[in-house]
This record gives sequence, structure tokens and C-alpha cells, in this order.
Amino acid sequence: MKQININNFDFLRVVFAFTVAFAHLIELSEVEMFQPYKGLFNTRLAINGFFVISGFLIAKSYENSNSTKEYIFKRIKRIVPAYVFVILFCALFFSIISSVSISEYFLNAQFWKYLLANLTFQNYIEPCLPGVFASNLICAVNGALWTIKIEEAFYLLLPLFYLITKKGKNKMLVFGVIIYVLSIIYFNYFVSIDKYRIAKQLPGALAFFMSGIIFFKNFDFFIKWKHHLIIPCLVVFIMEHIIFDSHILKPISYSFMVFYIAYNFKFLNHFGKYGDITYGVYIYHFPIIQVAVYYGLFKTYNPFIVGVILLLLVIVLATISWHFLELRYLSEGRKKRQRKLWSS
Repeated sequence: MKQININNFDFLRVVFAFTVAFAHLIELSEVEMFQPYKGLFNTRLAINGFFVISGFLIAKSYENSNSTKEYIFKRIKRIVPAYVFVILFCALFFSIISSVSISEYFLNAQFWKYLLANLTFQNYIEPCLPGVFASNLICAVNGALWTIKIEEAFYLLLPLFYLITKKGKNKMLVFGVIIYVLSIIYFNYFVSIDKYRIAKQLPGALAFFMSGIIFFKNFDFFIKWKHHLIIPCLVVFIMEHIIFDSHILKPISYSFMVFYIAYNFKFLNHFGKYGDITYGVYIYHFPIIQVAVYYGLFKTYNPFIVGVILLLLVIVLATISWHFLELRYLSEGRKKRQRKLWSS
């Protein structure tokens, strides 16, 4: 277990975050020259990758906490400050670009419904603000936030998982397999009745989260056999994802691929040296792209240059957010790790 903290999770999260950002840039801008590249940025795989990493790191965080209360507060401090900031900022300042008057904007029931729904992680209830982005492809202010409620649910479920499996060395493994199978059944059922939007929600996503927990709990075993397991996992993943488009062993095979990359390629170990900008990239990119579309920047100027500038802006905002908003709320241990990365 000594090598568990030396990994490439920072690198993988950045890759996943920018995969989602690029995909949304292509989709929301509707720029014709971007469309051929849409298949290169699979948001489904990127988000599932986040869930795998969450399962692994959140289990580690729980076991390193002195109590469930401490664990919960650590999760709140990591997610909530930047999340609340982006919700309130958009709600207040997008009144400037709304097609309705300032007074009508703030007195509109939709405004308050948006605030209540989004501040409680129920973004699907009201994703839009009054008169904002009405002419865009979609009016959603921040369509990327739907996964946050799933992450929050994971955080709350984990202590329950540990409570159920607290006695017995292999109990978590058996329990994890049961949860995995139930998640697969749930996902495939709703896909079979053409309801993917429901299939991808919490129960369907648990297979990835549970896989991450299993890899953490059996770290020594998977590290020892990683080079033997990677080829079978690659074969299974290719067969299910590309050939059969099925969802049975794909979550566990893909999860191991994420684990394998995390614990190889040592030159990527210090990727997070300048800060963990992943969360910022994820929660800030969507509204920034929406504003650019609203002002017609992709139609007025070179779309490629506009895209590059927007993504650079996202990086700058995410970096500022990490150093001045997110990091200040984290534990001393996390701050110490950041200082150690910086000094290295």
C-alpha cells in the first residue's frame, strides 16, 4: 500500500474534464468545422472515469478520516464552495444578458426555482434562467452539473457500505459484486426501453463507483497482477464498447484501464503540481461557452481561435478558483500535499 499515493489521478481527471469541455464546445457552438471531431470526445467514458476515480479516492478519504462526520465535512468543503459560487454568479450576473428586464428577471418564479433547484443539486428541475440563452441550442446555464448530485449521493452511500461490510475481510468484495450486478441490471433495463437519461443516473453509475472501491480495498492484489490483467480488460472493453455496444463487463474492464493508467507512466506522477484545476474546468466551461454562443463569437470570428481563447479562459478561471477558493477550504493534509507537489 506504500505506493498508493504515487499515481496519475490528477492527470486522468484533467483529461476527463477537458474531454467533457471539448465535447460541449463542439455541441453548443454548432460550428460545422468542429463536428467531424465529435466522436473523439466521449463524455460518457469521461464521466464514468470520474466515477471510478471517485470510488477509489473517496474510499481512501473515508478510511483516512477519524469519523464519518469528519469525512462528510471534507467532502462538503471540496465540492460546495466553488459549486455555490458558480450557481450564484451565473444567477446574478446573467441578468445583464437576459431578454427580460432586471426587475422582471429577479421577480420571476423561474429565477427562484433555478436557485433552489441548483443549490440543492437538483439541476434537472430548472436548468434555465429567465430570458437567458433562449436563442442558443439549449437554454441550460450549466448542463455539466447533473453529475454532481450523483457524486454527492456516492459520498453519502459510502459510509453505509462500510457499515454493512465492517465485519469480515472479504465482505466488501462480495457486497461490491452484488451492487455491481444490480447496477448492471438497472442500466440495461432502462436502456432496453429507450430511457438512457434514466439509465445513466445513480443506480446505473454505481458499477463504476463500486469498481473504484474494490480496486482500493484490494490494491495490493491489483498492483501485483496489473500487467497480467490489462490485456484481458482491453479485449473485453473493445468487444463490449465497439463491437457489441453492451454493458456487462465493460464497467469493470474500463475501470481497470483507468486504474492501470493511474499506476503506470511515472512521468505523469506530478501532473497536479500547479493545482487541481479539474473541478474548476468541469463546472466553469459550460456557461463560458454558452455566453460565447449567445454573443455570436463563433459566427463573427474564426471558430478555432474563439475555441482556443475560451479554453484558455477556462484554465485561467479554474486555476484562480483552485488557489483562492477551493484550496483554502481543504484539510491541512491536502494543503501539505499541494505544497509538496509544488516544491518537487
